[in-house]
Amino acid sequence: MALAAAQVVDAIAALIAPQANLGAGGVRTSRTWPWAEADLPACRVFASDESIEEVDLAGNLNVHTLAVDAEYTLRAVADLDDEMHARASSGLALLFAGSPPYALSLTGIERDLATEGEAAVGRITLKLQTTFYVAPSAPETITSAP
Repeated sequence: MALAAAQVVDAIAALIAPQANLGAGGVRTSRTWPWAEADLPACRVFASDESIEEVDLAGNLNVHTLAVDAEYTLRAVADLDDEMHARASSGLALLFAGSPPYALSLTGIERDLATEGEAAVGRITLKLQTTFYVAPSAPETITSAP
């Protein structure tokens, strides 16, 4: 079984996987997944930071606060900002439909231009945060809040 944080990232990626306005690249859970221009638009979902605090004095339970990035990459086109905003809007609608898992929240949105292989691309990144509980002796098992 995977580390708890990896399970949370997989759960977030699964929420946006059905997004209709993505290309052949779809959604990947690796920050270094290589995109070909033909794959775009596509999305990478990955953990960016994790803080851990003890919940009880005995150290039997920790609360994890995990920052997750959902990074949409698109070919640079004339209406790039509109295209980036459309992908982010669709992703947010899927992420926050119903009851989001792991106390999922949106903490920010970043935009930038970059190069992906030979292509000039735009990126819009949804900055997300989650909270979950894990016993230090079982790092792959997410438990309920105390």
